Amino acid sequence: MAKSPSLLLPIIFLVMFVLVEKSTVTGCLTFIGMCKRDIKDCSLSCKSEFGPTAGGLCDKGSNAGQCICTYPCPANKAHVVKNSSPKY
Repeated sequence: MAKSPSLLLPIIFLVMFVLVEKSTVTGCLTFIGMCKRDIKDCSLSCKSEFGPTAGGLCDKGSNAGQCICTYPCPANKAHVVKNSSPKY
């Protein structure tokens, strides 16, 4: 039992490292247009556009929501945010 305090600090460090590693964003974000009425996520649209690993959600920050897709970045375009919605 005398060794448990000496192991506590490395264990805390490892847990913090794992949590920080999981919370970092790895991938690209793209706005693909307005959300359809009464749809909370647009994962199907994102999957058809960017492949099966893509995900999507509808940002209802304004009255009409924007569809935001997350997907793995191509090797030559790391962390690119592209807005393909129409300009007003």
